Amino acid sequence: MLSFTVILGVLGLPAPQSVRAEDASATADAFFAGTVTGTSSAKLTVARVVRNQTESRSFKVTPQTKFEGKVANNVRVTVRYISDDDGDTATLVVVRPPVPAPPQKSKK
Repeated sequence: MLSFTVILGVLGLPAPQSVRAEDASATADAFFAGTVTGTSSAKLTVARVVRNQTESRSFKVTPQTKFEGKVANNVRVTVRYISDDDGDTATLVVVRPPVPAPPQKSKK
């Protein structure tokens, strides 16, 4: 096994996938979209329904968290976040425009 690693190093080939997967999961951003159910200066709670299952997540808000739009209860948002030992921390919160109502058909 040692010779295999040395050969990879000499040839300049990338490290095995299992080594890089751990590093990527610690730094990769993830996204969660849904409706704001609670907000405070330190925390944002967002819920969504997928296949008739309600899923809710809370995100820590820091001074580095960027907001695009005004966050309030019952608005649709997409949250970009990172996960670490302290939990999920929001890095960007984008407020989505409301879904327009379908046009009503007039009877003739």
